[in-house]
Amino acid sequence: MADFDVLIAGAGPAGCATALSLATFAPELRVGLVDASGLGAAHIGETVPPPIKPVLVHLGVWDVFAAAGHCPSYRTVAAWGDPRLTGNEFLFHTEQAGWRLDRTAFNGMLVQAARSRVAAHLRAKVIALAHEAHGWCVSLSDGTTHTAQFIVDATGRAATLARRCGFRPVNLDRLVGCWLTVASCSDGTEGLMIETFPAGWWYTAAVPRGGRIVACMTDADLVRPLGLSCGGGLERLLAKTKNVQQVVDISRPIDRPKIYPAGSRRLQGKTTLPLLCVGDAAMCYDPISGQGIVKALRSGIFAAYAIGDFLRDGDVRGLSRYQLMLDREFVSYREALRGYYTQERRWPNRPFWRRRTATAATSCDETLEQQGLSNAREPQISYNISRY
Repeated sequence: MADFDVLIAGAGPAGCATALSLATFAPELRVGLVDASGLGAAHIGETVPPPIKPVLVHLGVWDVFAAAGHCPSYRTVAAWGDPRLTGNEFLFHTEQAGWRLDRTAFNGMLVQAARSRVAAHLRAKVIALAHEAHGWCVSLSDGTTHTAQFIVDATGRAATLARRCGFRPVNLDRLVGCWLTVASCSDGTEGLMIETFPAGWWYTAAVPRGGRIVACMTDADLVRPLGLSCGGGLERLLAKTKNVQQVVDISRPIDRPKIYPAGSRRLQGKTTLPLLCVGDAAMCYDPISGQGIVKALRSGIFAAYAIGDFLRDGDVRGLSRYQLMLDREFVSYREALRGYYTQERRWPNRPFWRRRTATAATSCDETLEQQGLSNAREPQISYNISRY
């Protein structure tokens, strides 16, 4: 008999949402959560949109979230396509408020909730796995070995387990973010602020407990020419902004600049193995979408339904529906992203913007066509979301 029915590798939002949903939908299943979050992982502060609330309510953690001191955010302001800031108010949304997260506290809340609902919380990371006749054999960094019927890859952008099983990531762009935590010149009531420049765009938001995140988003091959490899280059570029520099005090950095990959990515490949990817392991969204965490949580919820149906009833249709749901969402996301980027027309010949308009659209279509994800092949699916 396997140690676990389901072993989830990764205890970020997607992994925890999978664990919490399995505990509710299929409580008889024995679930293990492999958590490497305390082994050097860094969490970047983030603003989440109003749709986060019904998802957290569904997962049973809304009351804890609401009491945790995250700051409400009522709008996004952007100088996109125009040097003037334009507001996108949340007041007309059903939930009315988004949130500026203390990301470490947010992830910790999810881990604590999931830990109380799983059979085992394993503080380690997966270092090897193999699929054998009776299921998976998984070796962890703490020296232990476990068996499981089903594996969930929630290892984030790295998609560590899926890549070991033959999947490969397809990158649609080379977006990176040069992130810095600095002192703030405002109380954050302006909300999330975005401002474009010839080689990309800026993002800044005040974070709970003081300070703010500021990020310069550009393409990987532009980092060195822009001087973003050092803090001095970031400061020089920031001085050229009209709006972001007014709320950021870069003279008082709280930490050193860090560069993270942030581009759109879809995992390519098919398998008959009992394995699903959730969150960024399945697909990564451009931060401009503002949907990363919500997408991760939702994918965990729907993956849990598919896994529960498969293990309890032998119904494989849910696994196919889950994959088709991801395909459809990625097609919709890609179209929305292209539409948003084409609203900025001031620098059409600069590499960053040119790649995201005509040239980018062509290459993106070709890439997705090869994966069967173009509009012409958009899957028509229905999944029972009455549970959600």
